Amino acid sequence: MMEPLRRPRVGEIITYKLGSGSLRTVTVTYVSDDIKDGWPGFDGLNSSGDGFWGYDDQIVTYPRIRKVNIE
Repeated sequence: MMEPLRRPRVGEIITYKLGSGSLRTVTVTYVSDDIKDGWPGFDGLNSSGDGFWGYDDQIVTYPRIRKVNIE
């Protein structure tokens, strides 16, 4: 695996590439130095609320702004 350009941050909306070549967009909920097999990665939720994880080096786009929750 390659070193990522930067680490994702909780609350960011990112897009990452799956092993199949498909793209998935999630809101990051957790960032880890060892998400699996010693590699840095993240957990996230898609727009339907389904949970997924990925490695940092799979990320293809980073946001310019973070998701804002207004209560």
